[in-house]
Amino acid sequence: MANQRIIKNNKLSLQVRQIYRWMGISIMMLAAVCLAIPGRSQDSAGVMRLMQTNQCQACILTGANLSNTDLTGADLSGSNLTSANLLGSDLRGANLTGVNLTGANLQSVNLRGANLTGVNLTGANLSRSQLVGAVLFLINLANADLSEANLSGTDLSRIYIEQANLNGAQLQGSNLTGAELFGVTLNNANLSGAILNSANLSGASARQAFLQGTQMQGTSLRNANLSRSNLRGALLTQADLSGADLWNADMHGVVLNDAILINTQLRNVQLQGASLEGTILSGADLEGAILTGATFRNVQLTGTNLRGADLTQIEIENVDFTQGIICDAILPDGRTARCR
Repeated sequence: MANQRIIKNNKLSLQVRQIYRWMGISIMMLAAVCLAIPGRSQDSAGVMRLMQTNQCQACILTGANLSNTDLTGADLSGSNLTSANLLGSDLRGANLTGVNLTGANLQSVNLRGANLTGVNLTGANLSRSQLVGAVLFLINLANADLSEANLSGTDLSRIYIEQANLNGAQLQGSNLTGAELFGVTLNNANLSGAILNSANLSGASARQAFLQGTQMQGTSLRNANLSRSNLRGALLTQADLSGADLWNADMHGVVLNDAILINTQLRNVQLQGASLEGTILSGADLEGAILTGATFRNVQLTGTNLRGADLTQIEIENVDFTQGIICDAILPDGRTARCR
């Protein structure tokens, strides 16, 4: 009898082991299925927590759909929202410190007053977004789309932006001191009253941009395209505009003291009342430019093209116009220079 019980118990143990074995295999298969859909369960749980508590720190929300969601004051610090969809959402005052938003859709998102310190927005779509008053310290905006975004009055000092689209962006009164803006496009952007002292906009495209009263002292605009832009009253002391295209730009009253404009395109530019003291215009093309009432002191004009330019009523001191080409130019005394 005892032997029979032992045999029976052994059979039962074997059955139990088989059941546990099959359970283990089932669990492994379930885990494999979960792993085959990376982040799916984590995303759902994270989104649910965010909706219920308005916070989800260090969450995995890759590809999450949060479009048209009210996330005012939400705390998403340290989270991964790569390729997430936040179209039209409200993130005013949100804490997004250290968030990864690479490739995310933030079109028309309200980010006023949000903290985006250390955020990665590489390749993100921020077109028509609101970023007024947002904290953008140590932010990565490489290849981001910021077209028609509102960044008025925002502190962007010493920011590094490469190949970003800022066409039509609102940057009035923004602080871009020391900013590195490599290859960015600012066509039709509004930078009126902005501060860009010591900034680097080499190779940037800012066609038909609004730059009235902008401070660009010591700024590099080498090979930049500023054609047909409005630079009235801009401060460009010691700026480097070598090789830049300023064709048909409005530069009434600009200050170009000690600026470098070697081989700069200035055809048909309006420089009425401008200040050029110690300015280098060697090789620059000012054909058809209007310089009425401008101040020329110690200006270098070697090889400068002033053909057909209007030089009436300009104030001259230590300037030799014969160094340049003045054929058909209207001279300060009203005479038209003869062509040789």
